[in-house]
Amino acid sequence: MKEHEEKLLTVKNLSKLMGLAINDYEMIKDGDRIAVGLSGGIDSLALLMLLHERLRRIPGGYELFPVFVDNFNGESLQHNERIEKLKESIYNKTGLNMEIIGITAVKTLTDKNFKHRDICFLCSRKRRNELIKFAFKKECTSLALGHHLDDIVETSLMNMFYGRELSSMLPRLDLFGGKMSLIRPLCYISKSRIESYIYGREEILPVFGEVCPSKMIRRELRREKVREIIKVISPKIPGFTKNIFAAFRNPKRDYLLDINFSPKSSGLFKRP
Repeated sequence: MKEHEEKLLTVKNLSKLMGLAINDYEMIKDGDRIAVGLSGGIDSLALLMLLHERLRRIPGGYELFPVFVDNFNGESLQHNERIEKLKESIYNKTGLNMEIIGITAVKTLTDKNFKHRDICFLCSRKRRNELIKFAFKKECTSLALGHHLDDIVETSLMNMFYGRELSSMLPRLDLFGGKMSLIRPLCYISKSRIESYIYGREEILPVFGEVCPSKMIRRELRREKVREIIKVISPKIPGFTKNIFAAFRNPKRDYLLDINFSPKSSGLFKRP
């Protein structure tokens, strides 16, 4: 009984956190049509399940359109089987039909000698473009992605360490003059809570790892390095990831170093 109550509490807490993020950033309005990008992993699946469960508790409503981008372009029989199991599971639990878009990311990006950072950029851009095309085709008002609190913190630190800039991954980004929004409703939720939500369910969900061309050719990923740094520092500083997230939400602009540069120069890439 206690274990069942803990599971219910986990779902309740996640729903509350997601609801706060949706309200804080005005992500969803009554009548919205939302494309939900799925990767096969637990983050995007949790996003779809939580958005679907939320429909039972809110006064208005919205429509969900799950979509999966297949990096193998349907050419991997083993991957096709995983996708079909995921599609069947989603339909059985939500009644929603997951559509599949095939792209040749694996073949294209592993056959040529790209730099590892270029592989990640090109793969991400292609997948994002296909999702946006799908969203427009379905006349969606927004595209929802499963990025969570840890993803945002990792991206923020990557931009600092490698890009030498203070920038982050936005919970809501308006596109094409406001015709569509890219939203991240899980932005207040940590990876560990998502894992508890997915793996703590009574039924087994057919989750699988996202197909990453860069990992397939064993290139060293910058995100993995930053993730290791966070793993080492977090036990030593209570609330480390939440503090980083809050810092990027509350910048003290008068105390940023750009005020020390000449107005004629942006100071971009200048060394101290």
